[in-house]
Amino acid sequence: MWTEAAKWLSRFPEAVLTAVDRNGYPVSYRVSTSAYNKASGELPVPPPPDPVDVADGPAGLLCHSHDEKLWNLQMISVNGALERRNGTWVFRTESFSPPSKLAVVDFVRNLRRSAQRYLDKRGLERPDVNWQAIDQIKRRARR
Repeated sequence: MWTEAAKWLSRFPEAVLTAVDRNGYPVSYRVSTSAYNKASGELPVPPPPDPVDVADGPAGLLCHSHDEKLWNLQMISVNGALERRNGTWVFRTESFSPPSKLAVVDFVRNLRRSAQRYLDKRGLERPDVNWQAIDQIKRRARR
């Protein structure tokens, strides 16, 4: 049933698993994608690093890759739940939609709008960027 998700996950050796802790705060850590079961949509995952106290509940897998110049971006997201079973943790897929060819274009196009919504929601001003300092760092890196 989850063959398409398995196909996409096989392109990435790792994913970032995001779940919630016992207080409802997000917890993210890297997990291997190699054991994803295309029939059940389940992925056994290790417990998060101490001292995080992860809880059963909604979770997601996010994978992305790009070249050294940040081009050729590929990304996928798998939505599901994290469950504790017999002392181990399992991510269970609930939904997956393969990315469209235009997913990256939409992502880049919506960055500015998404950032502005984030700032507006929190009553924050857009921060100034010190472009001169960034240019200096670039020049030093080239040398």
